[in-house]
Amino acid sequence: MTRRITLLFATLALSFAAHAEVRNSSDDEVTATTTYEAEALAENSEESEWGFWWGAGCNLASNYLWRGYDQSYTGNMFDPSFQPSVTLGVGKFYLDLWLNVSPMSQYHEFDMTLGFEHEGLSITVYDVWCGVGKEFGGDFFDGSNHNLTATIEYTFFDRLRLHWGTTFIHSSDFLDNGKRAFSSYFEVAYTQPVKEWFNIELTAGASPWTGPFWCAGPRVWQDGAYALDFDNLPQGFNVTNLNVTFSRDFEVGAVTLPVNVGYTYNPTTKRHYALLKAGVSF
Repeated sequence: MTRRITLLFATLALSFAAHAEVRNSSDDEVTATTTYEAEALAENSEESEWGFWWGAGCNLASNYLWRGYDQSYTGNMFDPSFQPSVTLGVGKFYLDLWLNVSPMSQYHEFDMTLGFEHEGLSITVYDVWCGVGKEFGGDFFDGSNHNLTATIEYTFFDRLRLHWGTTFIHSSDFLDNGKRAFSSYFEVAYTQPVKEWFNIELTAGASPWTGPFWCAGPRVWQDGAYALDFDNLPQGFNVTNLNVTFSRDFEVGAVTLPVNVGYTYNPTTKRHYALLKAGVSF
């Protein structure tokens, strides 16, 4: 009887040990597999995080508006602009090359932007080379045709966007007392999707202090034509950009066709603009 009990306990002990060994072996395989998959996912994630990417596109706009100003500085409602761009990126960092050509006003601009994006945060430093007609074809290294601006932007909940930009280098960015003005621009924008039809964006932008680089006064008659008045600058805080835009992106395979229709009012220059922009990007 004692022997049977002993054999029974021995059998149970061996069975438990065998079961435990099998289970431990299975756990080791699961652990090893899980570790391998985690390492693979981490490696893939790291590769994708620092992977190379690129993009290209082109827009055709009825006017080139920036911060509430038409960049021909003539106040014309219609001044068509052709705007191709190429972007090269590594992970969250990118270099963007952007060109604006305006056949009617002969205003041309070439922007080189270094940027960083992470979730809702965007930080850029960009150089703008611009001019009218033959001036644009001058010496690229002539600093008088360049400006260096830095921006920081954050979007909350994919809806509310805050933007700040400050110019650090420009030949005309000085106050009457000779001090550098650091012309700046602050913007608040809110985007509201309307089902899957389109997005509505409401924007309000202003110059927080006197900005001789970009914030000019109302138009004046000058040299036989109307031009914005940079000789009598608006002082202090000035709202320059009140805008509403309706936009939608049409997807055709790997190609995106963005379409924007907007209205802009600049209280500083008292100018109204209707804007139509259509493009292609991939």
